[in-house]
This record gives sequence, C-alpha cells and structure tokens, in this order.
Amino acid sequence: MKFDKNTVIGFTLMVVLLIGFAWYQNGEMKKQAEAEQARLDSLAKVEAANPKPSEPAQSIPTSDQAVIVAPAANDSASIASASGLLHEKFGILAAAAQGEARDIILENNKVKVTLNTKGGMVKMAELTDGYKAYHSKENIRLWSDSLSAMKLAFNLYGKGNFKSDEFIFVPSTDYADAKTAAQSVSMKLSTADPNKYLELIYSLAPDSYQVGMKINVVGMGDDLELGGKPMNLEWFVAGLPNEKGISAERSRCSVYYREMEEDRDYLSETAGDEYVSEKKVNWMSFKQDYFSAAVVSEQGFNSGSLMQVNIPLDSARTKFYYANLGITMNGGPSTSGDLIFYFGPNDYRELKKVNAAEFDRIIDYGWSIIGTVNRWCVRPLFWFFSSFIGSWGLIILLVTLVIKTVLFPITWKNFMSSAKMRVLKPEIDEINRKFEGKDAMGKQQATMALYRQTGVNPFAGCIPVLLQMPILYAMFRFFPAEIVLRGKSFLWADDLAAYDSIVSWSQNIPILSSIYGNHVSGFTILMAASTFLYSQMSMGAQPQMAQQPGMPNMKVMMNLFTVMMLFFFNNQPSGLALYYFIANMVSIGQMWAIKKYFINEDAIRAKIDDNKKKPKTKSSFMQRLEDAQKMQQKKHSKR
Repeated sequence: MKFDKNTVIGFTLMVVLLIGFAWYQNGEMKKQAEAEQARLDSLAKVEAANPKPSEPAQSIPTSDQAVIVAPAANDSASIASASGLLHEKFGILAAAAQGEARDIILENNKVKVTLNTKGGMVKMAELTDGYKAYHSKENIRLWSDSLSAMKLAFNLYGKGNFKSDEFIFVPSTDYADAKTAAQSVSMKLSTADPNKYLELIYSLAPDSYQVGMKINVVGMGDDLELGGKPMNLEWFVAGLPNEKGISAERSRCSVYYREMEEDRDYLSETAGDEYVSEKKVNWMSFKQDYFSAAVVSEQGFNSGSLMQVNIPLDSARTKFYYANLGITMNGGPSTSGDLIFYFGPNDYRELKKVNAAEFDRIIDYGWSIIGTVNRWCVRPLFWFFSSFIGSWGLIILLVTLVIKTVLFPITWKNFMSSAKMRVLKPEIDEINRKFEGKDAMGKQQATMALYRQTGVNPFAGCIPVLLQMPILYAMFRFFPAEIVLRGKSFLWADDLAAYDSIVSWSQNIPILSSIYGNHVSGFTILMAASTFLYSQMSMGAQPQMAQQPGMPNMKVMMNLFTVMMLFFFNNQPSGLALYYFIANMVSIGQMWAIKKYFINEDAIRAKIDDNKKKPKTKSSFMQRLEDAQKMQQKKHSKR
C-alpha cells in the first residue's frame, strides 16, 4: 500500500483534530458542570439559612418538613404570638402555613404519581409497566425526588410573592387507584374565608401516562392579583441515569418545546443552554433519552417563559432541567386553568395520544426527508415484523433485506455504470497518454466527446449513491431514537439500544476513554471489517484511473475511514452496528452475484461499439458544458 505525502498529512490532521476536539469538548463540559454544581451548592446553602430564598424556583428541596412548626398546645401565649406572626406574613393564607407534610398516591397500571401536601404538587413519577433502569433493574423514575421540585408561584395582595411549597394543602384522599376506572385527587389550599381557596385537582385514567391538572381559583382571584400578575409553574428536575452508558444518554437529553404556530424546537443536547419564549408555549418536555416528563397547555404558557438545561458535574444525574412557565388564567374572583402532564416513554403511539401538535416529535428521527423516511418507512417496518417475530436480531435482518431489495434498482444502475467505465478504460487511458503534460482542456473535451459518442454517462454512478444517502443516514438517526429496541437482546448484546461489549475495563485512560470508551464493541468490529471488505471489492470493480497530482490516494483514505469507524461507532447502539454489518454483507453478496452472473462486459463492449456508429446529438447539458469549457479556454489563452 502506497502512502503519499498528502495522504499522511491528511490522516495526521484528522487524528489531531479528533483528539483535540474530544479534549476540548471534555474540558468545556467539565467547566460547565463545575459552574452548575457550584450554583446548586450555593443555592442549597441559601435555602438552609433562609426558609424563603431569593430564588426559590431554582433551589433544591432538602426535606419534607412543614414550613412552620406549631407550638405546644398548652402554651396559649406562644400560640397567640405565632398566630399573629403567621397572619402578618401570610395574610389570609396564614392557616395553611403550618401542618404535616405527607405523600399522596395516584396510580394506574402504567404510572405511579406521588403528590405532596407541602405545596400540593407532583413530587415523583414512577413508571410501573415494565420499563426498568439498566443498572438497578428498578422501575424507571423520571427524576431525583431529593434534588427536584415543582411548585406554583403567585403574588398575594399586600404580602408579596409566595411559592406553593410554603403552604400545606389538604388532600381529598391519601390514595387513589385508577387501575380500573378514572380517579381524581383534590389538593386544597384553604384560607380564613371558607369561600376563598385554591384547589388543584389531579386526574388519571387507566392505561394512560397523562395526568390532568385543573387549577381552580375560587373567590380569591383578586387576592392573587391574577388580572395583572400571572401564576407561574416553576419546575426543577435532576434527571436520573436509566441507560447503559451515561455519555450516550446525556447526548440525547434536553428540553424540547413548541411555541404556538411554530415547529418543535429544542435546547442544546451537548452544552448548557436556555431560551426565553417569544410566543406562547404550547408544550414543554424534559426529555431524558427514551423517557419524558412534559407539561401541555392548550391555551399556551405566556410568552417570556424560561427554559434551561445544564450538565451536572458527576454521573449521578443526566441533566439539570429548569422551566418557569406563565400559566394563562383570566382575572376576576374565580377562574381556572388546565394543564396536562405526561410522565412516560418516548413511544410514538403514546405520544400521539396527547392532544398537542407535534408532541410526537419529542422523538428526534432527524430533519426533513430523514425524519420522513424514518416515520413513514422504517418505523412501520419494525412494527410490522415485531408483531409476529420475537427475535430482534432477526427483525433487523428482515428490515435490512427489505430496504436493500427496494434499493436494488439503484444498486443495479451503479454496477452497470461501473462496468461501462471499466470497458471504456483503455480508450480513456489512450486519451490521457495523448494529452499527458500538454493541453488539459483538450484532454477534458476529448474525454467528454468519448462519453457522448459511446452513450456512457460518467455521472451515472454518482446519482444512485446520492439517492441511497437519505436511507443510510435515516438508519443512523432511527436506532438511537426508537424505544422499541430498548432492552432487547441479541447474541452477546444485552440491549440493542445501547453499545454492546465483548471486552471492557474500569481504568480511565486519558483521551482514549473520551474518544473510544472503556469497552470494545463486537458488532462495531464486525461492521468495520465488512466495510473494509466491501470497499476493497467495490474499488476493485471500479476502473483504476490515474491519480491526479496533489490528490490523496483514495484506497488509503477508504482504509483510514474504516479505522475511524471503530472509534465513532463504539459507543453507538449495537442495533445500528448490526444493521450496517448486515447491510454490508448483503451488498457484498449482491456485488458478487451481479458480477458473476448478470454483467457481461463483452455484451457491454458490443453495445458501446454499436452506439459509436449512431449519429449523436448533444444534450442541452453537454452543450452548456462544452460552451463553458471553450469560454474557460479562451480566458486562459488571453493571459
């Protein structure tokens, strides 16, 4: 194998850039994580020192203790004093500022939702329908309950701003079983006036991941100044790692959202990011790879709503999420608002049940034509075969065969184009020898004239390759996004949605661990080996053109590309590497069969000779190309 100077320089630069990018990205992510951790530590200290911190929306709750502990029952002076202080601080909500904090459960056969009387909001959501965390094998929990908080923020006339977790809500029941029939739980924030209260009504139906929340403001809309100061939903979530590799999981975690009359959008998946909405927000989701904690408002959250995402310092959490969403409610003494929470998997069929535009696009199948191919072609194929086949390795094989069969006409045209170019190679070599070191423009014109005379299109081989690219890239986006592969095993791979490992080690090797990982993927090795074999056969089937001066050796570049695939795919889903391996093997089989049984180069030669005898008319494209060449030649001769 010949390594020319340009090839060596190019490969060296690629390796340096790859290592440099991994080092830089690792350093930047560490800086962001350290800054975020310092911010959280600072907020925790503030909260410990002050029951009402200056930024309670982003603080980390540390306990479920009541806001104010009631004095001993026989100390009447203390009771009177405490009552006066409570009224001075909380006004008509003074009675709700003390009491016992306890959990309230609302569950069906899919999700268990834990509410808490301190604040009346959702404390935890746990999936109970079979989804398990990879390492712990426990039910999926969508966030850390000790480091997360959901609360309502509102203004109380004459008293200032308050958060719902400063008050104790009275529940209608301690447990609601919605496994067989729809159930609801009321959480009531009472006042000194029985005709004035704030009520949160949660509802859950069987076989659903959607939790309805109705906010009823009864008689106290003016006290809450809802006419001018909206109530806000403040939600901070520390995501828990549920997949095999946290690095790959983090790369698919972020805040997804949709503004009214706009397309679905999302914050950065690789760095800290934030966005203040310019329009009303229809829905917002804390996406955690294959699962989401989301909230929907049919009327839309107010413009100016804030959404943030940050990367933690350690591996105990995936991402830190934060949202401050203005709830649309009318003014007046009594008013209401409706929200829908979704706590569940990023499964297309479940997401489509939510009455919100583009909510299913929380699953990122790719942009434009890539997403279209995945949604309407690839995904239905997987669902069809999975309806009667249990082996996911076999399903991937069948999907690959279907795709390669559909693409076979394109593959056939590509092989035919290569065969024609091989037949013409002696004549092209003769033209190259004739014009070697002389007239480059004349050589190009003579070559194009040969193509026109023989009826061979030199670009015919490129077009089929371009037509196949959307399919190839669609599969690259499909496997990391599709939850049906999660937890499915095949051969040595225990999870086709995560990397497989035939060798692993615990030691952290600088740089190597960042760009390769601490394991060796068996399916990636098979894919790289089959890619190398296919590229050798493919280049052997192509006519060997003279290498242009200054251009790298394409054979060497293809070999280096194969080596780089070992690094790039090592942490990708094993199902993706398995697909590409099978696709390569099918392509190798097609190439062998076509070359051996279907392509007759003598017949192609005879047809080309026959084409030479026929009068040729120039196509408009060829005429424009020749005119451009002549114009270029005239400019060159004037210099």
